[in-house]
Amino acid sequence: MLRACVVSLALMSATMAAPASFPSPRAAPASPAVVYAKPAPPGRLVDIGGRRLHIQCKGTPEGPVVIFEGGLSQYTAYSTYGKAQDLIAPFAQVCIYDRAGLGWSDPVTGPRTRQDMVEDLHKLVLAERFGRPLVLVGHSAGGLLARFYARKYPGEVAGVVLVDATPESIVFAPGAAKARQAIIAQINGALDGAREGAPVTALPPGTPAEVQMAFTPAILRTLKQEYEAIDRVPAAMRKPGGYGTLGDTPLAIIRRGKTSLPPNAEDEQWRQAQEAMTSLSTRSFLLVAEHSGHVIPYEQPQVVAAAVQRVLTEIRDH
Repeated sequence: MLRACVVSLALMSATMAAPASFPSPRAAPASPAVVYAKPAPPGRLVDIGGRRLHIQCKGTPEGPVVIFEGGLSQYTAYSTYGKAQDLIAPFAQVCIYDRAGLGWSDPVTGPRTRQDMVEDLHKLVLAERFGRPLVLVGHSAGGLLARFYARKYPGEVAGVVLVDATPESIVFAPGAAKARQAIIAQINGALDGAREGAPVTALPPGTPAEVQMAFTPAILRTLKQEYEAIDRVPAAMRKPGGYGTLGDTPLAIIRRGKTSLPPNAEDEQWRQAQEAMTSLSTRSFLLVAEHSGHVIPYEQPQVVAAAVQRVLTEIRDH
């Protein structure tokens, strides 16, 4: 029961509201266990200096490169970004990559920081020799990483799209650290005695191998690393705007339109926080995905593609 709870939390951390096509580990039969073999990577493994990151790109290699920065535990084949990527590919080169230890990217042992993750992406950009500006699309917790990258390497970033992105006021709210520690404790329980390379819980027959990966010890250890990294963020970065503002860089904010019925206090807090992020840039605009919950790239990928196209237009016209 504990392991089912942990992998369910891992799934929620990845998407906050998983697409209907994803299995529910709570509903999984106790036996027989699903036979798992790690599938081949859909993209390429790129050496960033003794380690490899997995990246999958589509589209034409012209103009700025659009790069998706995923939320917690998201990776290329187990993400909600594929539909949006396919809609963007006709007018831009668009890439999804796996952070260290996720998907097919090599893991890193020991503590990690958010700075480490930003540096990994920078090394990947250099290794790929894109040689042109980036448009970073950050979903959920990936929005903070996209902003951190733009703060660290402003000369490389021509535009940013934040997709229902987590603001500092939410991730560092009172009680948030305690909640993360509870999840980390559950992950530790799931890892205790787990068999390496196999899901830590039984999954429904027919579960794709790419999805089964999300429930393996390697991915859960990385999820734990990423949770722990949040609480290593310096105090100065925990206040609103602490991850960096964007000057006059074109910025699209997309927030979810679906709420509880009627909207509750948390819905209102999220709406206000999303709208407040428009102040991060003097050239920002807000879009509402009226028919989506948190997983906007999956539920309304056309809204994400439209935001990217508008940001590209802003870049060209500036």
